[in-house]
Amino acid sequence: MRQFDSYHWQDAVLDDPDLRVARDRLGRSPGGEEGVRSFLTLLRSSEEAARGIALDHYHHAASRERYGSPNPFSGFRSEVLEAARNILRTPARPARESGGDFDGAEHASALVALANEATEQDSDLVVGALRKASSFDTVSAALQAAGRIMRWSDPPPGDLVSSLLLIVHDEDLDLDERLEALQALARGKTPETLRELARVAELRDLVLQVTATHALAFHDLETYRSFVEERFASWPDDAPYPASEVRDLLSSE
Repeated sequence: MRQFDSYHWQDAVLDDPDLRVARDRLGRSPGGEEGVRSFLTLLRSSEEAARGIALDHYHHAASRERYGSPNPFSGFRSEVLEAARNILRTPARPARESGGDFDGAEHASALVALANEATEQDSDLVVGALRKASSFDTVSAALQAAGRIMRWSDPPPGDLVSSLLLIVHDEDLDLDERLEALQALARGKTPETLRELARVAELRDLVLQVTATHALAFHDLETYRSFVEERFASWPDDAPYPASEVRDLLSSE
């Protein structure tokens, strides 16, 4: 099995030789006592790359919990989240010349650490990261955290909804970025959010149409059945996923 190093710092060279040793040990034995000690050494370091590597490892371990693997760093959750929030409270550093381009990487690492942990209280940090992001990695990580806030907030913060909608409706942006923002928005299910999704379902891009319509059908088919049926009937036979899921939802009732 390939050894995990980080999402955003693969080519970074740590200045402190002790941190380089800790990085290697963490990669070789993330679940053991030595790995946990190395994780804390990196997390508590003053080097931004070291902190970023630790936060990436935290998210990697947390994401594997769904497959039954315990997170060896879960006992330090509060410290991890505080470190991530402190990073997001400071401006992202520009790209560095040595060891590769890490433009905004520390913010990206902080955001992925929050991806499965963010609460409504983190909304301002996530919105700020979206507005100031200088790399796609940072935007993508912020959208992951935004999706969690949308799912668990009732109602979701208005500034967060507005920031997501700006991305979704910006035709100058790459479709992948707009789609990821829409997927984050679609995790919300308040009446106000569903009305915004209905507007998105009438955009020209078929991928965005289908994704927004699926969210409406999933969250509240009773209210939006006629609208969903109309949208579904307008699509070609080879409409992209999740058009098939929309069909199944319509036929299940």
